[in-house]
Formats: sequence, C-alpha cells, structure tokens
Amino acid sequence: MRGIDISVAVLGAVVFAAGLARAQPAPCVEEEKEPPPPKHDQLKLTKVKFADLPGWADDRHAEAVPSFLRSCEVLAKLKDDAAVGHDGHGGKARHWRKACAAATKLKAGDHAAAKAMFEAEFVPHQAAGKNGPEGKLTGYFVQELRASRKKGGKYQYPIHDRPKDLVMVDLSKHIPDAHGRRIWGRLDPKGDIVPFYTRPEIRKGSLDGKGLEIMYADDPVDVLFAHIEGSAKAVMDDGSSVWLEFSGKNGRAYRGVGGVLKSMGQLTAPGSGTMQGIRQWFKDNPGKFDEVVDQSHSYVFFHESKQPGAVGSQMVVLTAERSMAIDRAFIAQSTPIWVETRAPVVGKPGSAPWRQLLIAQDTGGGILGAVRGDIYWGDDTAAADRGGRMGGAGKYWLLLPRGVTK
Repeated sequence: MRGIDISVAVLGAVVFAAGLARAQPAPCVEEEKEPPPPKHDQLKLTKVKFADLPGWADDRHAEAVPSFLRSCEVLAKLKDDAAVGHDGHGGKARHWRKACAAATKLKAGDHAAAKAMFEAEFVPHQAAGKNGPEGKLTGYFVQELRASRKKGGKYQYPIHDRPKDLVMVDLSKHIPDAHGRRIWGRLDPKGDIVPFYTRPEIRKGSLDGKGLEIMYADDPVDVLFAHIEGSAKAVMDDGSSVWLEFSGKNGRAYRGVGGVLKSMGQLTAPGSGTMQGIRQWFKDNPGKFDEVVDQSHSYVFFHESKQPGAVGSQMVVLTAERSMAIDRAFIAQSTPIWVETRAPVVGKPGSAPWRQLLIAQDTGGGILGAVRGDIYWGDDTAAADRGGRMGGAGKYWLLLPRGVTK
C-alpha cells in the first residue's frame, strides 16, 4: 500500500480535525458548506434467545461459514488479550478462539451443523441506537468499468493510486473516547498535517504530474460509483481484468450524489434516487456532471488488488450476501450479524422480506451509526440491480462469543 500511516500528538490531531471543520472549499455553483460531523450515536445491546431472531431457522447457515473463517484468519494473528473492535464490544481475541476452531470442523453445505455451531458458540443481542432498534440498511456491489493504461480517445477519467503524502491518524491511539474514528490529511514539507485536496481541486489538476494514474476509464459515472462503492473491476482495452481495492481517501466531507440532486429539485419521481435513477439523470444531463459531483469533496484512492474479488477494510475478500459494512465505532469486524430488512427483487420493481446471517468485514464513509449497515451483494449484474436500488429500514442482532459481556 502506498502512502504512510502515522501517529501524532493528540493536540495535533485535534487541531487538524478542527481545521477540517473550518476549511472553506473553493467556490462552486450552488455549493454548500461542508456539513458538520454526525452526532455520536450510542449502542445498546439487549440479550435475547436465538428463537427470538425472526427467520433464524430458515437461513442456509453454512453459506456464512466461509466468510466467518476469513475473519478468523485475521483474528488468529492477534494475541489472546488483544481487543477485538473498539470500546470493548468485541471482547478479546481469546473469546473468539473456540468459535473459530469449531467453524473449521464444519463440512461445506451442512446447514444444520453450521446453525448448531453458531448457537453453541455465540449469544445473540439485539442492537439499538439512540432512536431505537430500527436503523438504515443499504447495499453495495463491485462497480465494473472499462479502462486503459493510457489516456486517449474515450479513456479520459483517471483512477488514482494513493499519494505518498496522504496520511491517516487513528484517533483511538490518542483519545480514549475516539470510538474508532480516523482522520485523513496531507503531510506538508514542514511536517504538518493539513487538509488534503478536495475533489474539485483534484479534478482541476492538484495531483497532476505525480504519476498516480493507475488507468483511465471511459465513463465518469462509472468512476463515481467506484468511489462510492470503494472497489471496482476494470475490464481493460486489451481484454484483461484488473481488480481495484480501496487504498485511502482524502478525508473531506462526503455528500451523497442523490442527496445533492434532490437538493437541486431533481429526482422527484418515486424510486428515482436509486443508482439506476442517478445514472439516467447524468445520461440526460451530461454537461452538469462536474457541477453536481463536485458538491461532495470526498475522493477515494485505489490500488490493484492481488486477490480476485472485492476486499473489505478487514483486508479479507468479501462474500456476496454474507458480508456487511458497519460502523467500526460500535461493531467489531468479524462479528456475525443477523439481519432483518427488505431487499429489491432482481429484475422486478419493489422489494421482499430478507433475513440472513452476515459477517461484519467492511466499513464505509457513509456507514455511521449504531444500527447502520451496508450489505455486499457481489460483482454481477444482479448485484448491481439489488445494490443500486436497496435502501430502507432494518434491524439486526449481534452474535457475540460466549464470554463477551459488553
């Protein structure tokens, strides 16, 4: 991974964070000031029984085991007393050993045995935030794009590697109540951390000449959704495929493009705020792409993945319909989560009840809150259909290893 991760004094981190809040973006048509950071939520866990989980008996539990085992590989690298997650919600690594060992002994496809293993090794807890147990659940997928190593012709839109001067500060190493928050910035020649360039500044050339262009895509809307999803599969002009994974971000304020368009009086028809509706709007209004997208100052950097597949922030390959992005401030990665929500029906309007066991293996800039999840749907057209249209209310229950009391 290019770039560096550093630790700085608490005062420096706090000053930098304040600087981010004060920074004024360059003028832009109908642009708003960067929104304040979200108010901190609060997670409340209520111990329940597996019989209380709606639809628990109907799942194909063995399908969640490969995903869980990938997280177990990460947990195995931790010392027994190492904390799993932030604020004690995931206990210690030793609390996970027995469950991981039991999972390795399961036979593929044995749903009854997998169900029995989860019931024997974990205790379910209903999650609730300040507003109660119901939160927001969305979906994401791997964005496919067409690209070339060289700029020219229709290939004009760069995919950037992580700059060497981009730094990330993990505030939990400095502030006890940081709740897993991180801030990003640029290390200047004096050794100070300053706010990184905004999306409009990058688009206008602030990173030109640094050799950061991995490839050039032929569609700016595809690049936009690659930034939103945090991963992509590039089909190159020579016929080869390249997987791209998240390697960093500029740390500036994120605004969902759907919200931007709605604030401009667009996307008023029911269902038009989906990925498909947004794509259609840009197709109908190609000349307004930069005007709209520049309202979000966030920018994502990538690198070529050595593994074929989407890689989550836990650095494991994600499993379609079995991996979920969560807010690391409340939920430890590796945690099995029972989800109850509604999901789009492929190729048809509307949605249907959806209940399934997923593993927390990813995070996202817009995934903030005690009951907030983003379900990974995969990398095919069906995944794009469901992930692009999903968004609504839902509930979930955390499965914590026996012995974890918080």
